[in-house]
Amino acid sequence: MDAPDPSAVTLPTVHARLGRAFTAQSDLVPLFLLRYDRENTRRAYARDIESFFGSATVTLEMAATVTFTDVNEALHALDSQGKSPATQRRFLASLRGFFGWLAALGFIDLNPADRHLVRRIPKSSDADRLVTVLTREQASRMMDAIDLSKPSGERDYTLVLTLLHCVLRRSEAAALNVEDLGAMDGHAILTLQRAKGGANQIVKVPRHVATRLNVYIRNNGYISGPVWRSVSNRNRGERLSGSAIYKIVSGLSKAAGIRNKVGAHTLRHTGCTLAIEGGASLQQVQSHARHKNIETTMRYIHQRDKLANSAADFIDL
Repeated sequence: MDAPDPSAVTLPTVHARLGRAFTAQSDLVPLFLLRYDRENTRRAYARDIESFFGSATVTLEMAATVTFTDVNEALHALDSQGKSPATQRRFLASLRGFFGWLAALGFIDLNPADRHLVRRIPKSSDADRLVTVLTREQASRMMDAIDLSKPSGERDYTLVLTLLHCVLRRSEAAALNVEDLGAMDGHAILTLQRAKGGANQIVKVPRHVATRLNVYIRNNGYISGPVWRSVSNRNRGERLSGSAIYKIVSGLSKAAGIRNKVGAHTLRHTGCTLAIEGGASLQQVQSHARHKNIETTMRYIHQRDKLANSAADFIDL
């Protein structure tokens, strides 16, 4: 099927469909990204679209010439580069969403990233996917590796404690503001603004973690704004990004002599696993971690049991 002729879309038609001043040479990407609330999603989709087109600016003329063959070739290239199935699926979701948006506006007749037109990407089971988890001893060693005499020490200690016990995603931790700390029914809570899924979510904070958080905030004189801030001379006082939080956790794990690759999400996995080992039910962990499906929570049980009760231990030569 021939690609639609972009010249056939008249300027008045474009204006009417988008409801704003627009030309066939205008950048489509910022308008498409208005659909998404989360900054991480917008950033990832923009990066995928730029990678596909080889340009940060994508016009209607460029988009209208894309065929499903182009999408398949791009997916094949990712596979050849050794990109994981998860990366390939996200890339495809970015393109499918973008071209689906154009099709909904009537600018193209066919979504070239439609699932019936593109190659199948292998989907690994959550139960079989390896999850890096720290032992209780490793987590304690990581906390002990923090130098509390440094300006960043109190911050990093409180950050790791919060990530472990509140099982936060790094984007949730980075977005946390002083105003998000509160209380409900006698319990300390964090309100995660527009968390994964777009809605506000509430997380209980254990008493000793809440005490540490309040002391850290009071000692630094924070009345409002970001909880986690830079202490470097280059950007002192600015909000720590998700990437900065990842680097902090990764650096602390190396200082503790942990050889596995450790990031903020490792602490989330660790908190969930330690809760289960401590006697929490799967439903309690699912609720605390805010997992949409119980199957996501189950993978912690699957991995532990698969390794602890393996047939490999019964092979005796």
